[in-house]
Amino acid sequence: MNKYRADVTVLPKEGVLDIQGKAVERTLRSHGYDAVSGVRVGRFIRFDVEALDESAAGDVVRSAADDLLANDLIESYSFTLETLR
Repeated sequence: MNKYRADVTVLPKEGVLDIQGKAVERTLRSHGYDAVSGVRVGRFIRFDVEALDESAAGDVVRSAADDLLANDLIESYSFTLETLR
């Protein structure tokens, strides 16, 4: 078995109202960050996975994200895997 670190980012889907993102964007702009736009606020989840190979580890991460980590009606996710030694 190999060990992998999964970093999963969950964000609101495009077109879904992101109230937190809008609030952060307003605050940034009120502090002089006028070039900032399109702020989205989401979640970052990190966990380790034991699997035979990277493909199998990716299957575990996708399954966990689809089942529990992201609400597929309003959120999308992406992830990266890092091999741990």
